[in-house]
Amino acid sequence: MQNKHIKITIHAGAHKTATTHLQNRLLENENLFAKNGCAYLGPEKIREEFGTLWKALGRPEKNQQQKRKLAALAAGQPRLLISEENIIGGFKDLMNGPNREMIYPKAIERLTRLAQLVAPNPLHIAMAVREPCSYYVSVYNQLLMSGRFQTWERFSKGLDPTAVKWSDILRPMAKIPGVAQVSIWRYEDYHRVFPQVLDALLGQPRPEIPSLLQKSMHIGLSEQAVNACCTWHAAGYGGRLGAVAREDFPISDAYPKFAPWPEELVRESQAAYGQDIDALGRAHEITVLE
Repeated sequence: MQNKHIKITIHAGAHKTATTHLQNRLLENENLFAKNGCAYLGPEKIREEFGTLWKALGRPEKNQQQKRKLAALAAGQPRLLISEENIIGGFKDLMNGPNREMIYPKAIERLTRLAQLVAPNPLHIAMAVREPCSYYVSVYNQLLMSGRFQTWERFSKGLDPTAVKWSDILRPMAKIPGVAQVSIWRYEDYHRVFPQVLDALLGQPRPEIPSLLQKSMHIGLSEQAVNACCTWHAAGYGGRLGAVAREDFPISDAYPKFAPWPEELVRESQAAYGQDIDALGRAHEITVLE
């Protein structure tokens, strides 16, 4: 295997696009994938055995060692699927710095490094995208859930969701040396295009596995839950306030979901998002799964 190219696919998230839901399906069925010629390396194994994906793959200046590591990860299979949403950046990249409208400003730099690490094996990139208004509300909810409190006003200051374009990172991705293909799907279409997502991630032939629609994805916060977090934080409480508030004030008819953006802005963002992704599909630079 060390003398043959391994087709490597990186599922690069993004965060808050049903990534954990998909990773759970992949982990539950990794033995089936192996029978069909595809090894799977998910975040659980990456963090438990290596710490980071960079350590798992080795160092490019130690070429032979790096090749052996890659072959070991592929376990003799012609294809290797890696799922690690932090490869394009973390939540900190979504909140800080002057380029708030640039989603994952370090993504191209990091994926270029990844392509160099796995060369000469071709790298395929696959990831989901999401409408920016919904996306940033979900990111904010996750911050509260994980105990990193800040007010919505502070979080959203200077952020114009209508100006956020996924194409700003996707077009350069397709031009990275060593990248053979970039495939994306809309978070909003995730369950409908689940078979196509598996095709993009696993190649052919792939086993049939259900998306398990009955298993809910991460549930957001209600408006009352967010207000409770603000009240508790002002009173001096810390920790994972969002997790507690979600239990006390779950989204329901009595507690509507947190929806801070004006309705007109949401409509404008949805239209801009649709145009952005449609343009990518028409240009044939990116494969849009539909």
